Amino acid sequence: MSNLAILESFKKYASNLALSTKNMSREEWLTARQTGIGGSDISAIMGVNPYATAYDVYVSKTQPVEDTAGEPAYWGTTLEPVVATEFAKRNDLKIQNVNFMMRHPVHKFAVANIDRAVINPEISGNVRFKDGKLTTDTILEIKTASEYVAKDWGDEESDQVPDQYMCQAQWYMGVTDTQVCYMAVLIGGNKYRQYRIERNQELIDVLFEVAEDFWVNNVLAGVPPEPTTLQNAKNKYPTHNPDTVVDVNIDSEEVKVFNEYVELKEAEKLLKKQIEAAQTKLICTIGDNEALAIDGDIAVTYKAQVSNRFDSNSFKKDMPELAAKYVKQSASRVMRIK
Repeated sequence: MSNLAILESFKKYASNLALSTKNMSREEWLTARQTGIGGSDISAIMGVNPYATAYDVYVSKTQPVEDTAGEPAYWGTTLEPVVATEFAKRNDLKIQNVNFMMRHPVHKFAVANIDRAVINPEISGNVRFKDGKLTTDTILEIKTASEYVAKDWGDEESDQVPDQYMCQAQWYMGVTDTQVCYMAVLIGGNKYRQYRIERNQELIDVLFEVAEDFWVNNVLAGVPPEPTTLQNAKNKYPTHNPDTVVDVNIDSEEVKVFNEYVELKEAEKLLKKQIEAAQTKLICTIGDNEALAIDGDIAVTYKAQVSNRFDSNSFKKDMPELAAKYVKQSASRVMRIK
């Protein structure tokens, strides 16, 4: 989208502090989400999200809508009501869906789509987004996590959650003007834990400041942030201009980076040889056996596995005309040291 289109879209949605999502299609929801910074965006902008970067967020706000949700996201959505019900039962609390995309009344770039609100009868018997805040003081976020990341979650009932979720919780409390965010997580499909995160105004102020700078000086200005991953860099610079050269001084920082890259590539070759040598010795130790144990505990297995692969060479040879119909050309840049 052009800078003007992004700005016009933002103005269109920014006037509505509580946009109903109840009857929205997935595409409509994703389009609306492009007009602000959400709870799953802020951790990437802050550099603490292991799965996304600020550059990824920039692309998601400025390029045509694309639904990239995978299977983990599907199961997270599917299991959300189950975990929510368990939280309510264990804590004897009433919870409620809030089917609105809520927008901060002052910081219009800040939006929130919370999982559930926790009803506080001393405030209101039901939860609404009124006068720029929720009519409750507590919200609930629900997560599903792999057993492999269980170690990232601290003691139950503490606020020791992964950094990206801490950012999300504080962001939502900042947008909705609430004081507590419970986080219920199902780990490995069969371990329930819950956490209690209190509002941290100092952190919220930092999140809003960084997000506003990103929104104004990157998204609205059409200036992508610097890539911080290899994939981001490849996405930003997918093609080259023929016969063009960047010439740098031998004492420049760029030359230091080049030298470091060459040294690391050489170290990689050596390390690969060392790994292969160690693997060779391990295979010879295991021999015809299935596994190697250390003091009775299985440490490594070496088992045969069968896979079925498409024989493209034979297909091209036997049916060249048909194969030609399904050839898809792709282009990518390759780095070679001279």
